[in-house]
Amino acid sequence: MIVEVSLLIAIYSVWILILVNVMVSSEEVSLTIATLPFIITFPLAMILAASLESIFPGIFLADIMLTMIVGILLFVRWIMAIAGE
Repeated sequence: MIVEVSLLIAIYSVWILILVNVMVSSEEVSLTIATLPFIITFPLAMILAASLESIFPGIFLADIMLTMIVGILLFVRWIMAIAGE
C-alpha cells in the first residue's frame, strides 16, 4: 500500500513539474517532450488510484479530477502555441 501511494504522489509531482515546464515552453518540440510524461503516466495513475480506492475512498474521483484539470491545461497550452504561430 505504501508503495502504491508513493508512486501516485510521485506521478502527481511529475505532473506539476510538467505543467510548469509546459507553461514556459515556447517551441512545439519542447512542448511535445514536456507533454509525453503526462500521456505515459496517466493510465498508471488511474490503475494505482483504482487499486487504492478500497483503502482510501474517493481517491479515484480525485485522480480523475486532477487528470482532467492537467489535461485541460495542457490542451489550452497547445491551442495557444498553435494559434501563436
